[in-house]
Amino acid sequence: MKESNSKHILSIMVDNEPGVLARVVGLFSGRGYNIESLSVSEVDSDKFLSRVTIVTSGTKNIIDQIKAQLLKLIPVHNLIDISELKTFI
Repeated sequence: MKESNSKHILSIMVDNEPGVLARVVGLFSGRGYNIESLSVSEVDSDKFLSRVTIVTSGTKNIIDQIKAQLLKLIPVHNLIDISELKTFI
């Protein structure tokens, strides 16, 4: 039985410094994962933090691999899969 692809919205809190977005996007492109939507915004100028929101799709195994690899990146502080929450805006 083949696993089906599902869309996931990943919210990633990262350091707001040059090259961080390239590292996050490089992780996706280097492994052949698709980014369907990408948004970046500074959320805390005092702590130099930005939020990267990525919409991607894949099987549960692929999404789990993406999350694990993102959490290994040095500038990543937090990762939430918004699509797994019961409610979100």
